[in-house]
Amino acid sequence: MSLSPKALFRKPKAQPLIRAGDQARDTRNWLGAAEAYSRALKIKPERADVWVQLGHAKKESGDLPGAEAAYLTSLHLAPKVADTHMQMGHLRRLQQRLEEAAVHFLDAAELDPTLSYPVDALMQLSAQGVKMDLARAQAVASRAGLTALAEPQPVTMELVAQQLDAALARLAPAIREENAALIQALMGGVAAAEKLAPQMSPEAAQNAGLHLVFDISDLAGYFNVARLPTGIQRVQIEVISGLLNSPRAGLDVAVCTFSKERDLWVEVPRDLFLRLCALSLESGDVQDATWKTAVKGLKVLTDLSPEFAFRRGACLVNLGTSWWLQNYFLHVRKAKALYGIHYVPFVHDMIPIMTPEHCVKELTQDFISWALGVFAHADHFLTNSEASKRDLLAVADQLGHAVDPANVHVVRLDADFRKPSISVPVTQTLARYGLSEGGYVLFVSTIESRKNHLNAFKAWLELIQKHGAAKVPRLVCVGNRGWLNDAVFSKLETNRELGAKVMIVSGVSDPDLANLYRASAFTLYPSTYEGWGLPVTESFCYGKAALLSDASSLPEAGGDFADYFRVGDQAEFVARLERLMLDLPYRQSRERNIVEHFKPRPWRDLGVEIGDRMLAWFPAGQADTLPAAHAPTPGRYYSMRRVDALAIHRAMESAERFRSGQGWWFPDDWGNWTKPQGGQLTLRLTGDQPLRLYLGLRGLTEDEQPYTVAFGGMVAQSGTLEPQETRWVALRVQPDAFTSGELTISLKGEKFDDFAIGTKGVDVRKSGLGLVGFMICEESDLLSRTDFMEALTLDQLPYLEQ
Repeated sequence: MSLSPKALFRKPKAQPLIRAGDQARDTRNWLGAAEAYSRALKIKPERADVWVQLGHAKKESGDLPGAEAAYLTSLHLAPKVADTHMQMGHLRRLQQRLEEAAVHFLDAAELDPTLSYPVDALMQLSAQGVKMDLARAQAVASRAGLTALAEPQPVTMELVAQQLDAALARLAPAIREENAALIQALMGGVAAAEKLAPQMSPEAAQNAGLHLVFDISDLAGYFNVARLPTGIQRVQIEVISGLLNSPRAGLDVAVCTFSKERDLWVEVPRDLFLRLCALSLESGDVQDATWKTAVKGLKVLTDLSPEFAFRRGACLVNLGTSWWLQNYFLHVRKAKALYGIHYVPFVHDMIPIMTPEHCVKELTQDFISWALGVFAHADHFLTNSEASKRDLLAVADQLGHAVDPANVHVVRLDADFRKPSISVPVTQTLARYGLSEGGYVLFVSTIESRKNHLNAFKAWLELIQKHGAAKVPRLVCVGNRGWLNDAVFSKLETNRELGAKVMIVSGVSDPDLANLYRASAFTLYPSTYEGWGLPVTESFCYGKAALLSDASSLPEAGGDFADYFRVGDQAEFVARLERLMLDLPYRQSRERNIVEHFKPRPWRDLGVEIGDRMLAWFPAGQADTLPAAHAPTPGRYYSMRRVDALAIHRAMESAERFRSGQGWWFPDDWGNWTKPQGGQLTLRLTGDQPLRLYLGLRGLTEDEQPYTVAFGGMVAQSGTLEPQETRWVALRVQPDAFTSGELTISLKGEKFDDFAIGTKGVDVRKSGLGLVGFMICEESDLLSRTDFMEALTLDQLPYLEQ
């Protein structure tokens, strides 16, 4: 068949070629897709969307320059398409042009606030320390935080500034060129509003009261993996919420969280914190969309907001834990230097040191690392019981620290757990769990070895054998899985008689838990070690008798309202259970005593007590006096690795405290990486004799590392490390380098490893020069020098750490 002259000159159509490109793309035939899209664009070069697809195909096939050209063409044709900026940001990441990547991801997030990928990418880049427009990043973070609230908020200056900032960020791309001056002026106004508080004059700050800042890092980390709070999380939620909802005169309360990736504190907006706390108590559903949005909002704010600015003389109180944050004390030192803050941790217990057999190895090691640092940084301590106070003082003494008992204040956790505003019918709860009123004993506790579930199970079996199963109530254990609990679950699985009488449930909401207390026969808490014992107080709030062991703090928590057995005395344990189970008049008399005489405190009262104590210790505006730099023991080897000890002793010291500046990542198992800008060591030194300093330097993974070591205002040594090389250098330190009483040693590498590449973003660190450890002594101290060289040669350096 011959074609007509008209058909011979008919212009080919682009759409079939675009469909062919799409089909090739969907089957990951990137070269075929690129060919089809290229041919289509010769016909329709104005199709910005096809240029994006061409860029994607070229990027996936490895042609990054071709992808860049295609994306730039698309942006020229349609500069306000969020997806194009998102793809361009991804390309810039592949090209290691990270600051440019951040610009494109910011553009994408502003143009389409519904996109999650550019926000996630910005969070990762921020964690890597990539520089970006902080005003725009904060607008993205503020928008995420506002979205997380999902409920009307009080109109405040801060909220207006956040909303205006976010609105300008969305509008700016469209009107930037035409109204650049207007945008700049408006942004300046927003920045001024946001910075109003930090720029407060000293007189105004003092009039505003003590800047009491609660660190909720522990709670924020918990919310990333769980929802319903356990003991320590609940204390934070209730105490801080009470003070935020009903402020105490003389206190200006704020909330912050520490970013492990960024190594800084970020402020948590009051309304977002309260929203998260309220949601956490509603259920245990971590997949609930409302909950996930709120948690994501907190995460975005943590990763993108600017560093928190403490007011001069502020008080940083950590009601949770910080032992899992290996760089925490480095930044406490920074905050003390910049703002003169006071640091007060709340020590709930010393379990990993006092009873390490009930803890996993990693927890004990991290806790010992924390203990080695906390006594050198805390101005005062809060704790929850006299028992915990005794343990705190005992651990301090074992580590060679003299802590004045007057500097440790006990805040009893005898608070009211009842929440009348949230309730469900008791019958509904009982039906949900298949229980009958008065037909069970309630045991609320994390499932872990020190809680003594196994002995409770043993007691139940003895009672069943003695009285028959029909006369023995069920044992309902409410709690999440902790550590070292395999034996507990194995016992239930292998004993059918016990399995029929014991029930373990988790994820119980506050309303259901309240009903489980109300409908129980009595409660049980046989723990072998506690800091306080919140379920004891909780039981009394609902008028229920409780059987406790006499271990540690439990007699303080139970007072005259509880029944006790000697820990380890199984016969007495069974006898006390038997009486509460079978002697109804006795149990009722115990309940009447609780109802008539137990008077729990409102949670806000605990917050006020903490605030009053802070005001007594630290008058508003009074800055902390910085402690002197630490003095190393001459001839002692200090390893920079993460602490791996499983027990404490008086000779223990931590090399972490010698680190200064902001150029350190957290310690690893081998030593400590510096950040690309380099790290510093600061040593307190005296004397007029030359010193010998030994440093163990570590190179990069795959590349050579040029390095410098400097002190006394000049470079002491420079050189180049081979990949993965560890090199010990010996340096002479003249007395004029530490005439001020301190020697600051600067360590810097010229290159860095980007761990995010090899770990696909799991480890975001950029590591510079590594430090294995150091030793310093007088140059004339030949014995110390010989011992060090011998230990180094024989690979026995740990012997010199004691």
